Formats: sequence, structure tokens, C-alpha cells
Amino acid sequence: MKTTDSNPNLTFFSQYWLVLLLVGVVSTLHYITPHGNHGAHAGHIMDSTNSFDWNAAFHGIYRRLYYFPIILAAFRGGIRGGLGAALLVVIIYLPHAFAVEWGLDRWVMADPGMRAEKILEILLYLVMGLVAGQLVERLNSTSRNLAKTAKNLQHTLDEKIAVEQELVRSARLAAVGRLSAGLAHEIRNPLASIKGAAEVLTDDFPADNPKHRLLNILLKESERLNQVLTRFLEFARSRPGDPESIDLVQEVSAVIDLLTNQKEIPQLVAKMPATCIVRGNGEEVRQILVNVILNAAVIDQSGNPIHLVVTADRGTGQVQVIDSGPGFSAEAIENFGTPFYSSRHGGTGLGLATSLRAAENMGGTLGVDELYDGGACVVLTLALESNTNDQKSESEIS
Repeated sequence: MKTTDSNPNLTFFSQYWLVLLLVGVVSTLHYITPHGNHGAHAGHIMDSTNSFDWNAAFHGIYRRLYYFPIILAAFRGGIRGGLGAALLVVIIYLPHAFAVEWGLDRWVMADPGMRAEKILEILLYLVMGLVAGQLVERLNSTSRNLAKTAKNLQHTLDEKIAVEQELVRSARLAAVGRLSAGLAHEIRNPLASIKGAAEVLTDDFPADNPKHRLLNILLKESERLNQVLTRFLEFARSRPGDPESIDLVQEVSAVIDLLTNQKEIPQLVAKMPATCIVRGNGEEVRQILVNVILNAAVIDQSGNPIHLVVTADRGTGQVQVIDSGPGFSAEAIENFGTPFYSSRHGGTGLGLATSLRAAENMGGTLGVDELYDGGACVVLTLALESNTNDQKSESEIS
């Protein structure tokens, strides 16, 4: 039988209707069954003709049937339910049990059992209600403790998994940083020589010469490779800077001014409060926002505006960069900020990796809002300055 705690949302009848029904049925059987002959009143189930007295036997059965509603009530309401049902049974059963002794046998049929047997039965009703209720409450308490322990264990397991994932990611970043520093220095010098030689050779071939076109390709690819190496070095050299008070609104405005006239960047629309003072580094914040906006512009080819939303809540200031592109896949979210992983063709993943490390160096976070629907939403979060109370008005800049 399933145990249930007392639920204040349940009405008394909905919780105990079956108990009341069983008590009523058993009591009715008691009161409508004839009490047998005089010999049965002395506790015998054999009449004067030495034949079996079925009525006396039935009354003995009915007395035992009262235990079922008492136990059921204990499962429904613990000690209160068990004792309450036992008292109800005793109150209903008493006139029937002692009708003869109390002179009520004219109106109420008497239980033909022996007096001592009936008194003992009444005491057992009360003891059964108390014991069953205590056992049920202990069982419910144990179940609640087990559920709480299971919840705590699950929380601890989730934290353990998160720590392990963070350790793995940190190990990857550290390994990439060491590799990047050595690789960039080894490649950059030969690359500079190749680029210089290509520039000299370009002057020896006119623009209509096929070799001139090949040399231009060589120059462009050399420049692209040099940019990749530069990002490698930025990633490898990233170090925590001294935190200072900066205004996120001013930094977002500076980024909008910087990118507004670039052809590959769609319209930038910002929704911001008057000020939002946080702890961080202005240069790194601008670099992070530029990287995120450039990624959004490349992936979202719809031409719709990119929205920048600045908010302050619960001790943090946030900048949301929202586009209407295809959004992040589950794989892209899992590998967000992982070097060498990119969801776009030709990407190295170093831009987001560098931005993620810069955000962490400032004591903040950079991540994806997985609940956002209708595109992608990347969120930069930094701690608010402790004495900041500015979040008074909002404006739109486009």
C-alpha cells in the first residue's frame, strides 16, 4: 500500500472517504446481524442444541474487519489518521458491544461476544491506530530523507561533472596556448620572408600576367595566415588585467561607432540604460564585442539588424548580442570557445576562444543563451560596481 503524507490541498472527505465507507459498512453489518441466542452472549458459538451459531461467528468476524479502515486511515494521515479512525470505530461500536449491560438491547442489537473479549478488542483498535500511524510517519520521514539525499547527490554529481568539464577545457586552453606561442614564433619569420619575396616578384609581372594573379593569391594567403598567427599569440599571451570601473554603455557605443561604416556589418541597434558601471577592462570588452559581432555578421546572411542589449540585474551587467541567423547547434554550444572549433567554413575558433579567456580574466563570463529562440544570443556578463545604482532610463541607438 502506498503511503501518503497529509496534504492540506486535499479535503477531508477526498482523503478519508474510503475509510468512512468501510467503517459504515462494517458497523451496518454489526447492527443488522441478529445477536444469536443467550449462550452466544456468554461467548459461545454453539447453541443449546449443540449446533453452530452463525450469527455469533459473524459478529466475531465483523470485529476484526474494523482493523482494515484503521490501517488505511493510518496510511492516509499517520498517527492522527490512525487514532482518529480507531476512536470513530470505538464510538460507533460501544453501544453495540455493551447494549445489554447499558440497557440498550431494546433499541440496539448486542454483540454476543464475551465482555473481556470486546474490551480487549477496543483497546487493540486504539493500539493498532497508534502503532500503524507511527510506522507510517517513520516510513514517510525516511522516504523524504532519501529523496532529499538523492537530490543532494544529484546536485553534487552535476557539480562534479561541471568541474571536470571545466578542467578539461582549461587543460585544452593551456595546451593550445603553449603550442600557439611556439608555433607562431617558428612560422612568422619564414612567412614574412615569403610575403616580402612575393611583393618583390609582383613588380616584375604586369597585371595581365597569370603569374601576377598567382602572386596576389600568395600575398593574400600570407596575410590571412599572419592574422591567424596574430590571434594565436593573442590567445597565448592573454593575462588577467587590472580591473577598473568601466561603463558598458560607453563601450557598446564605441563599438557601434567603430563598426557602423563597415560594409560587411549590418545595421547595429542598441537598447541601453543611461549607464551601467561594471568591473572590467574597456579594451578587452570592446575586443570581445567586435569578435562576437563579426561572427554574427558572417553567419547571419539575412541582412537583418544585429541587436545589442545592455541590462543590469542581480549584481551583474550584461551585454546581449542578438542576431536572426540559424543560431547555435547543440555541438556548437558544447564547444563554445574551444580553439580550432568553428561552425563556419574557414574559421579557426580562436576569436571566441580569446574572447572567452578575456571575459574570464575580467571575472566575468561569455556564453550562449540556450533558451533564446529566433537566432543566436551571445551574452557577456561582468560584475556590477558595488556602488552602482544607475539603471534609470533606456535609449535606442541605431
